Amino acid sequence: MATISTSAPAEPSSPPPPPVPPKVAGLIGGLTALTGAVIGLITSFNAVHWTSAETTLVATEVAAFWALVTAVTAHLWPGTKQQPVAVAGAITAFVAATVSLGIGFAWWRLTQSQNASLISLVTAIVAVAAALTARTKVDAKTTPERH
Repeated sequence: MATISTSAPAEPSSPPPPPVPPKVAGLIGGLTALTGAVIGLITSFNAVHWTSAETTLVATEVAAFWALVTAVTAHLWPGTKQQPVAVAGAITAFVAATVSLGIGFAWWRLTQSQNASLISLVTAIVAVAAALTARTKVDAKTTPERH
């Protein structure tokens, strides 16, 4: 015999609020697009003499910068959930992109092996430090038992 439920259906939960107000998100998105357009203009009109690889490095640095700005803004915005893991990831990306930019533009003279060691060590150290810092801010739940 089938049982009939007499309880009311569960109310659908409302979606979580965005990490930052839409106007702020729009501003950051607009600044990101503007920065990309400026990179396109200065390379198209030969205001800078970058190779395609160097242009990619600059664009990656810009993307990592705006990701960091977005993560920190979302983390610090009043009345929103803090975002320590997003900040940690964005810091790692920004540092890795900056070291890569330095290697690509030859800000220092190292061998290929030394550059590889530099980027891997710096990225690993920053990633672990950022992850451990973020971990102190997160209340992790216990993994449920498997049945």
